[in-house]
Formats: sequence, structure tokens, C-alpha cells
Amino acid sequence: MIPVVSFWVSNSEMVTGVTEITSTSLLMGAVFILFVLTIFNSFLERFFPKVAFSGSELLVIYVMLALAMAINGIGMFGFLAPSLVAPFWFDTPENEWATFHPYIPDWFAPRDNMVVKNFFLGDSTFFSLEHMKAWAVPILTWSSFTFALLFMMLCLNVLVRKQWMEHERLSFPVTTIPLEMTLRSGTTLVFFKRKLFWIGFIIPVIMQSINTLHFFHPTIPYIWFIKAFDIGHFFTEKPFNAIGYLPVSFYPTVIGLTYLMPLDVSFSCWFFFLVRKMERVAVSMLEGTGTRFPAIGEQGAGAWIGLSLMVLWLGKKHFWTILSDIFRRKGDKEKTIPYGFALFSFIVGMLFMTLFCYQAGASFYLAIIYFGIFFVYMLAITRIRAEVGPIWHNPPVNPQTLTVEIFGSRALGAQNLTILAYLSWFDLDHRCAVMPHQLEGFRIAKEAKMKERRFFYIILLATALGIAFAFFNVLRMYYARGADTPRVNPWRVNMGKIPFFMLASWLNYPTSTDYTSLKFVGVGIVFVLFLTFMRGRFFWWPFHPVGYALANAWGSMYLFWSGMLAAWVVKFIIIRYGGIKFYRRALPFFIGILLGDFVIGSLWSIIGVVFNVPIYRVFPN
Repeated sequence: MIPVVSFWVSNSEMVTGVTEITSTSLLMGAVFILFVLTIFNSFLERFFPKVAFSGSELLVIYVMLALAMAINGIGMFGFLAPSLVAPFWFDTPENEWATFHPYIPDWFAPRDNMVVKNFFLGDSTFFSLEHMKAWAVPILTWSSFTFALLFMMLCLNVLVRKQWMEHERLSFPVTTIPLEMTLRSGTTLVFFKRKLFWIGFIIPVIMQSINTLHFFHPTIPYIWFIKAFDIGHFFTEKPFNAIGYLPVSFYPTVIGLTYLMPLDVSFSCWFFFLVRKMERVAVSMLEGTGTRFPAIGEQGAGAWIGLSLMVLWLGKKHFWTILSDIFRRKGDKEKTIPYGFALFSFIVGMLFMTLFCYQAGASFYLAIIYFGIFFVYMLAITRIRAEVGPIWHNPPVNPQTLTVEIFGSRALGAQNLTILAYLSWFDLDHRCAVMPHQLEGFRIAKEAKMKERRFFYIILLATALGIAFAFFNVLRMYYARGADTPRVNPWRVNMGKIPFFMLASWLNYPTSTDYTSLKFVGVGIVFVLFLTFMRGRFFWWPFHPVGYALANAWGSMYLFWSGMLAAWVVKFIIIRYGGIKFYRRALPFFIGILLGDFVIGSLWSIIGVVFNVPIYRVFPN
């Protein structure tokens, strides 16, 4: 099924521009396929029980599809191919991108004019000998690079898995839906007999269908409160006009996922987002002082680094035990793979990345610093997903920008900066970050009582197949339709250009170390550690460090804060007056809201792909 979902992602998100089925932490497309399989399996359980799938088998399918779709989705291969050839096609005398062409290694991307032209104009085929020959080395280069990168993430997950699952017992909210559909109900047939589930399910199906019909026939009424509605323009007087864009929306997806989050986290998310807006008001009041406060991006970068430091501190006993076991050569049959192998493989992977960058012309120190920051971010994202399960989790300042702020573009030089730009494709948008999906796969395997060592190899197989079919489908689609034509969604191609706009800026306006930005990074680190200390010391402390990190991240709260506030209020009332028992009773209703939104969005996405027409975007719109 991986080839099918890869085709679906490419044609849905990159061509018709309909609902983005890989834009949420709980992947809409993967959940839809699991939903269809569970319905089919309910039929088998009733009439042909001997051939029905077990819950574990359904979950293996789900995890493999989720990994493959994440690789093909936003922030991964959706950005890769356009970014490789963008410097050659979009070069003009005005932007002077030709000045950094000599610093691009020949094995990074094809340079033949006709090969590049056909990629962007289309009406061609990737399967011509000329095109396949030109892309052979770049495909091998970036496929190997991606597999090594994702394997390093998998090794990190092996090292933190036991600490987070068994010692800290994190909730892994994103795994709730697939587990409820397959295991916790006993059978899939029982899951679909819950009346509250179907009541919740039908609400978003009706609302989103009405809005889709409105898309085709504007005379049909539109349910406006689902879509983000900006209330920021109501604040016209200083200093409150500094609030800026402040959308209010009540996406069913957001409400359903927020119900699965811990109360203190969902509260902290919307609370710190509003605090962030008030910081802008404070800056407006202090106009003329020359302050860079609140420096949201740098505060957020510090918060994410602080979360990783928090992870290391909370798990210090576990990590010390790992090192002791490695040096004593002590085995543990329960481990996914031996800790020694995981740590050694990660170190070898870091060496591979360093040599990759050095061979491309970058300095040794650049690769170590950049990938060090990158994996700190990945550790933070994975922790956030394991503990919170937010809808989006984009970092505020990407590792490239932070690296330039540390060293300054003048000191790094054109060669290092060019390599940094070429490493941006997997670092521009982390909604499809693969590392959290890997760890959630281990969590699902543990709940399903599957052998985790075998599951490790299942993840590797899904990774290899996902990379192969993602590259194939992206190139097939762009050569047929043209990456620079109205026949494709331009957003991903534009994202492929962003690194080179940044590169041109670094080269044209050289900078030194940005000490002011680094001070705000330090503020973010210290504040997260403070929140962690207070939360561990006082049980009544209401503020969670993850909420602060997400509130200061790019795009993670803008569209969702109001929906999270509404869901937090509902969940607070349910637990306050009904307790955990009533929370569990209401759970099928909120799962129904989430699944209904996912199913109707996926169905309209498939219709858009089949008939090659634009469709109303169920999420985000």
C-alpha cells in the first residue's frame, strides 16, 4: 500500500492543493486508511472470523503507512526535489543567484538546462533516458543521506524509549486513536457500536460537506466559525493594534486532539500564546527604546533547546545506566536493539553527516554544530509529541538560521553558507517530522505486545520503501505537470526557493555573531528550566514548559489557540464534575469528532485526485 499512499500524497497535496493529508501530527491519510480497514475488518470478524485481521496486524499496517506518508509529506520530499534545482531555474540577473552556483557540488543536483527546464515546465516524462541519467547520482546521494538521517533518529528513539514509556510513563496522545480503534475496544466491531462515537462523527461530516458544497455553489450557506476568522483587525488603536493577526477558529480536528492532551499542557499552550500577544503590546508601548523584545523566534529556539536539556536531566539515571551497561557489556533482552549498537550507530551516522558535508566543501565544525542543533530540535519535537501530541510543532528558528546567528555569515563564508542552504529542505517545516512517528510506532508495538526488535526492522523497511516511492512520485508528477506551472500547488516549490533567498541575503549582507539574538535564546532556555523546576516542585503549578515552547514556535498556535481554549474548558468541566470515569465515557464522542473530520477530508481529497479538480480544504483552511 505504500506506493498507493505515496501517489495519493503527491497528487493531492502537490497537484490539486486540497486538504493536506500529512499536515497534522496524527496523519489524516493514515488514520483514514486504518478507519477503512477497521470497517472492512468488522465485516470479516462477523462473517469470516478466521481470516479477519488481528489488532496487531492492523497497527503494523498503520505505522508503516504513517512513516511512508510522513517521508513523502510536508517538510520532507515535498520540498526536496524543487529545492535541488531551484537555484538554476530561478536565477536572474537581479537576484544574482549565479554567484553561488560554483559552490554547489555537481552530485547534489542535475544541471543540464533541458533536464531542469522539463522539470519546471512539464509536459514531459521522468522516464526518459536523459532525465533518469541526470537524476541518478542526486537520487542516490539524497536517498542515502535521508536514510542515514532517519536511521540516526531511530537510534535516538531506542535510547529514550524505555525512559519515556516505562519510567516517566508519558501518555503518547497521538497513539490513542489507532489503539482505540484496534485494541482497546476488544474488537473493531465493538468500536463501531458506540453511539457517542457516531454522534461525534456525523457533526464534522455534515459541517464540512456543507462548506464543500458552498465551495462549488456559493449560494449554499457557509459555516464560518470553522474557518480561521481574524479578530486582530478590531484592535485599531495603539498599543493594542500591535496584537496583529489573531484568528479565531474551531476546527473539529483541533477540538478532538486537544481533548486527548493533559489539561495543564492545553492550558499552557493558549495561555502563553496570549502572553506572547501581550508582549507585542508591551513593545508598542515602549516604542523608541530600541529594544528587540520579545524576539519570539529566539525565545522559542531557547525553549526547544531547554526542552532537550530537560529531557537529559529527567533521564539522567537512565542514560547513566545505558553507559554503564555498554561498558559492562550487560545485555537486556527487552531492548529493541542493544544500547551499545544504537549509540555506536548514531556516532557513525554523525561521522557520515560530517564527511558528507566536508566532501561537499563545508568545514568539519559546521556539520557538527548544525546537526547537533538539528538533533536537539528533533529530540524536543519527539518529546512534545510523546507528552502532548499537538496538532503542529514547527520550531521557531531553524538550525540554519541559528547556526548563522552563532558564527555570523561573514565568518562562515560562501561555501559553508551554500551547503547550509542545501540542507534546509528537511528543516523548513517539521509537521511531518519522522522521529516522533518512529517512537509512536514503538509505543504501539508495546501496547500490542509485539516484539519490539522485530518492529525495529519493520520501521527500517517502511523507511526504505517510503524514500524510494516518494522520490519516484515527486519526480514523476513534476515532469508531467511542471513545477513552475499553474497545474501544481505552488507552495512547495516556493518553499524550495526560500533557502536560496536566505543564502543571497547572507552573502549580500554579511553579519557577525548576533549576541543579542543569542541572549534571547538564553532567556528561552532559562525560562523552560524554571518552568520544569516549578512543575516538579509544586504539584499545583499550572504552567507546562511545552506550552511555552509551542506558543513561541512558528505557526503552532496561531490557528489553534481558540479551539484549544474551547476544548480545554470542556475537558476541565468534564473532569471537575464527572471525574476520570466520565472522561472515558465522553472519549468516543471526541474521537468521533476527530475521525469524522479526517474521514470527510480524506474522501474529498480522493475525489479531487480522481477528477483532478480543486476541492474545499477541510484542514487547514
